[in-house]
Amino acid sequence: MAAPNRLPTLRDLLARAHLRLILFTVLLATLSLVLSGGLVIRNYAQRNLELVARTVGYTVEPAVIFEDRDAIREGVISVAAGRGVERVEVLDPQGRMLAEWNNPATGTLAALSRRANRLFWPNPAIDQVHRGDEQIAEVRIYGNSEGILRYALAGTIIALVCLALTVLATRILARRLQSEVVRPLEHVAQVAHAVRQDRAFERRVPASGIAEIDKFGQDFNALLAELQGWHAGLTSENRELAWRASHDGLTGLGNRELFEKTLAEAIARSQREATVFALLYLDIDQFKAINDSHGHQSGDAALIAVADRLRGALRQQDLAFRLGGDEFAVVLGPLQERDHIWNVLERIRAAMDRPYRLPSGIAATFKVSAGVAVFPEDGETAEALLRKADAGMYRDKRGDDAIGAEANA
Repeated sequence: MAAPNRLPTLRDLLARAHLRLILFTVLLATLSLVLSGGLVIRNYAQRNLELVARTVGYTVEPAVIFEDRDAIREGVISVAAGRGVERVEVLDPQGRMLAEWNNPATGTLAALSRRANRLFWPNPAIDQVHRGDEQIAEVRIYGNSEGILRYALAGTIIALVCLALTVLATRILARRLQSEVVRPLEHVAQVAHAVRQDRAFERRVPASGIAEIDKFGQDFNALLAELQGWHAGLTSENRELAWRASHDGLTGLGNRELFEKTLAEAIARSQREATVFALLYLDIDQFKAINDSHGHQSGDAALIAVADRLRGALRQQDLAFRLGGDEFAVVLGPLQERDHIWNVLERIRAAMDRPYRLPSGIAATFKVSAGVAVFPEDGETAEALLRKADAGMYRDKRGDDAIGAEANA
């Protein structure tokens, strides 16, 4: 029975292999991948820390305002736990500690990670929490280097295995031209260069037809696949944190930061294209009465219902935002007719008039006070438009004392 075909070994191919050249090529390719991969992970982790800091700041802002230290700590834990964070500090403007959280991980790797944190994260990511123009707290996020150490350990082990295989193989006399061995290793270096320069994590080392180099290529590709998975995970997490940093966690509407950015973009676009858009400023009348009478759970449910109905009353190009508390804003896209503003307001009021059952079992309807500002006739800056819309909203509120939230058994 014929023996199965086997791949040629280095003994079959290396007639005049140069040991130092082989070692240098393998070492250069491995070090390039490990170092470039570590730098990529560190950069993404730094961006992750900055997004975590912003998210923590947005999450704990209400608790800081009410000086609820337990709520501040719960908010910190809900955001920071399991996100590559070693320590979180929330300080007041005088530098006093409001809340702190430390990574509870234990073990040898955790201890090494804490020693390495000073090297990889010499400075914390900082986000300042503001209420209006006043700074009310500062969030400091210290990074955790456990993920980088795991990657470095895996890379070192694979590098040592690959170097050991290469040293063993190249010490055996080979019988073929040097180019037949160097070429597959150059492929490894090219892939490592593409990963380092172009972030081409999908690249893989092709099969060479040589048993030992194919074994090295498989380990190298496994390391690339692990790095690609970490990169994809960090990218996805950064996208999620970026969304949470720009959206209200309760209603899913854009938050104040996104509103200010969208309003500035709408002004710039309208100035550039000579178009008209409108700003609506909305307030739920007597919302505080719902919170006081039926509890915060009912208040949150009311805000979610208002947000859902607000979305349903708008066109696709119109954008709604929750600015805080029971205040909402809408940026109406380019207007062809001014009547569209009043049509939108009528749809919003009609949507709010539909009864909604609160978690307490009480049926409620919501009334809103609204102010309108049209660009450019009511102002050509964000501040001017906001003043106009805010003033209109208060005039609307004073003009109808009966507008509010009505609760019926």
